[in-house]
Amino acid sequence: MSALQQILSALAERPGVAGAMLLSDEGLPVAATLPEGVDVEAVAAHAATVWRGLATLGGATGTGSPEEIVTEAPGGIMILRRLGPGTTIFVLADGDAPDVGALLHDLRRHASVLLASA
Repeated sequence: MSALQQILSALAERPGVAGAMLLSDEGLPVAATLPEGVDVEAVAAHAATVWRGLATLGGATGTGSPEEIVTEAPGGIMILRRLGPGTTIFVLADGDAPDVGALLHDLRRHASVLLASA
């Protein structure tokens, strides 16, 4: 198992985290540990589209491109975090994840390690 796959697996083993994926700006999955039945390619494509749309919105509003996007839905929480040029991490968490704040902090803190492993 690659270092990147090990990091994603460790992330997915956190309480309340269902899975994680690294994706390119083109919407291609780089590595993933998403739950069985989740279409990895579709998630990567849609996540990249959302990222581009919000970057465009940020330009139109003058706020700039997002660094992190957190979306709550009835079935869980979706997080997109920019790691560096061309690379974004997607994390899928349960709606009742114990500490989303700590998860967000760790994603920010370890972004360079994730990017270096990509």
